[in-house]
Amino acid sequence: MDASWVAAIASVASALVVGVAAVAALVQIHHIRNANDIATYLRLVERLDSPKSRAAFNAMHPLVELLNSDADLRSRLTRAEPIPEFEEVVQLVRFLDNLTMLILVGGVSERLVITEYADDIVWMWEGLAEVIYLRRQALGVRFGAALEHLAMRAKAYVERGDIDRFYARLLRDPRMTDFTAVR
Repeated sequence: MDASWVAAIASVASALVVGVAAVAALVQIHHIRNANDIATYLRLVERLDSPKSRAAFNAMHPLVELLNSDADLRSRLTRAEPIPEFEEVVQLVRFLDNLTMLILVGGVSERLVITEYADDIVWMWEGLAEVIYLRRQALGVRFGAALEHLAMRAKAYVERGDIDRFYARLLRDPRMTDFTAVR
C-alpha cells in the first residue's frame, strides 16, 4: 500500500470524525434549545399563576363591564394619562407582548405556549380587544399588537381543532368517560 492510499483512508476517517462531531454539536444545540424552552415555559407558568396575574385577570371583567357603561373611562383610555384601574391589565398585556416577541424571533416554542394556553389567550383577547383598541390611541399602534398576533394564532389553533386533537391523544381513565361511575 503506497502513501496515497494511506492518505485517502486518513481523509475518510477524518471526514467521519468531523461528521460525528457535527451531529453531536447539533444534538447539543437541540438539548440547549429544549432547556431554554423549559426555563421560559416555567417562567411563563410562574408569571401567569402569580397573584399579580390573577389580579389582572380578575380586573378584566369589571373593566370591560365598566367600559360599557362609563363614557369617561372610554375617553380616558384614549389619552396618555395613566389609568389606575387598568394598570394590572397593562402589565399583563405588556408581558404577553414580550412573550409573543420571544415566540416570533424563535426564542421560545409557539407550540409549547399555544397548546397549553390557547383557550385562555383567546378568552383574554375577546375580553380586552376593545380596551386595547381604545388604549392604542394613547399608547400607539404597537400596544398589544404582538398579543393580538398571538391571540389570532391561538384562535386559529382552536378553530382548526388542533387543541382538541392534542387533548384527544392523551390517555384517559376509563371511569372519566362516564362521570356517574366516579364516586
